[in-house]
Amino acid sequence: MHKSGFIVAIAPLIFTITACGGGSGQTPNTASSPGGNPPVAATRNRWDSIKSRGQVICGVSGDIPGFSFVGSDGKYSGIDVDICRAIAAALFDKPDAVEYRNLNAKERFTALQTGEIDVLSRNTTWTLSRDTSVGLEFSPVVFYDGQGVMVRKNSNIKSLTDLKDKAICVQTGTTTEQNLADQMRKRGITYKPVVFEDANATFATYAQGRCDGITTDRSALVSRRTTLPNPPDNVILEEVISSEPLAPAVAKGDTRLGDALKWVVYSLVKAEE
Repeated sequence: MHKSGFIVAIAPLIFTITACGGGSGQTPNTASSPGGNPPVAATRNRWDSIKSRGQVICGVSGDIPGFSFVGSDGKYSGIDVDICRAIAAALFDKPDAVEYRNLNAKERFTALQTGEIDVLSRNTTWTLSRDTSVGLEFSPVVFYDGQGVMVRKNSNIKSLTDLKDKAICVQTGTTTEQNLADQMRKRGITYKPVVFEDANATFATYAQGRCDGITTDRSALVSRRTTLPNPPDNVILEEVISSEPLAPAVAKGDTRLGDALKWVVYSLVKAEE
């Protein structure tokens, strides 16, 4: 069965599952839970808002080919976009019932916590701190990645050790930035981090030759390399700095929406069989 057809077919089941969290008619508790999570009433209203507006507001990157990318025709594509479309198909039988919000790494969590977006589907790593202190509720992992480093082919840089005292472009507000710092500290390697909030600015600076290397998820390095002026002139080092399980998420406490998201992901996996 086609993916979208399978999602639509199980939509009644998803609604049945999420309806079980509809409450008993008692007055909802509006107090915030520990850790700054949204109050119960707020999360319940978010579910009602999605149904009443007839579309899902999905936070994406918009600038990573293969994950979420806006083409010259203005259309979004990529695995993160497919997740958003699958949610819309399950809830409304309309894959296009999605409003996309482009967010950089620093903006994404605030946008979810404040209700600016309903779902975050933006190549985001599932970590312990994000699952607890940040207050995110993740779906099952949709892509297993690993952090890597890209350098120019003629640089003679073959490993992280060769990046001693070199400038490395990295996006701030990401696990990438922290992983790089941890790995270099463990190895006793000094380096010069050149940080940006925006991925486009990060890669543009590398393309201009102002950084000796650039680090992010290996999948993003592969896709971004195709957009550089001379892709073959850039190589990705064999070393993998860290494991990156990527998954979409909702705000902690959004139980009904979280259940729907989980079952949509399970259904996408089933549809691939």
